[in-house]
Amino acid sequence: DTHITIASSQSTPTDNEEETLRVPLYPLTAVYTPHSGENHTLVNTEPRNVQMASDLVAGKWGDRSLFCVTLRARDTNRLASVGTLMRLIDTEDRSISGARTWPGDILPTLNRVVVTCQAVGIVDINNVENGHNLAESEYRIANVKLRSFTNEATKGKTEEMDSITNQIVTDYQKVRSTYINSQSLASNELPKFARKAVHELPDLTTLNDELDYWKLVDTWQVLCNTIRQAKQTQLQGVINEISVQVAMEAKGPLELPVKRRNLPENVQKQLEEMEQSAAADYVELGMEPILDFQEILSMNESLDRVRKLAAMIKRERARLEAKESLIRAFLTELE
Repeated sequence: DTHITIASSQSTPTDNEEETLRVPLYPLTAVYTPHSGENHTLVNTEPRNVQMASDLVAGKWGDRSLFCVTLRARDTNRLASVGTLMRLIDTEDRSISGARTWPGDILPTLNRVVVTCQAVGIVDINNVENGHNLAESEYRIANVKLRSFTNEATKGKTEEMDSITNQIVTDYQKVRSTYINSQSLASNELPKFARKAVHELPDLTTLNDELDYWKLVDTWQVLCNTIRQAKQTQLQGVINEISVQVAMEAKGPLELPVKRRNLPENVQKQLEEMEQSAAADYVELGMEPILDFQEILSMNESLDRVRKLAAMIKRERARLEAKESLIRAFLTELE
């Protein structure tokens, strides 16, 4: 079971105290993978997250400034039982005060703290001390067990490992070359911002050790997030166009932004069906940036993690090649 039920405040940590850390817990609807060396940015506006950042900066949680992020399900609020240990690097206060409404009323201060952090390890979450009835500025605290990490060589470890890692490199290079090729359908179907992002995918010639592996996992997740954002942007553009067109056809002055609840019911239903269809199509892509990476995070064996990443990259290569082949066949028929 990859999930835990939030425990009561009476819960006690694991018997192995030496391997247990007591840290702030930050539930998110995203997954962060460790050991890539990349910095991550978290924007905090909720009072409890702003308070957590303040406590970490003040040294309340020790000079290492560690906290744990874990995946939270949007529908049930259940938490994943495996998370990522983060180390706070820097904070920036971007609070907004003095803003006014159109009539001139002063709005309350919006507390906004931007945190720069680095993912430093994988943890098993043993329990959550204070999961229920939290005050607005009270954050969760968890007892977590840090998994050991050594930068073991993958190259030459076993014949199967060598075979899989070599295939990963080959498949990744093919995917990368397809996306950075300005003439490819995969590149041209993306918005301009996404094309720029995929053109910056790093080259990869070898996968020698665990650090190389985790850096590639991070790169692949960046690609998945880019594709998702591109699809969302394209869908929102179409929805906005339909919404404005329908609103302009209605009697009376045009109110912007157009609120969906003010559109005719048949149009609302049309937009919902479009969103559902787009979501189903996106799932079919196999480029989901959350659950696959949570699965990798939860795996205990290096070989299992390598197999999983290999399958993800191979699937995308097959999809891109099938699409390009179909287009070439279509163009040949036109000739």
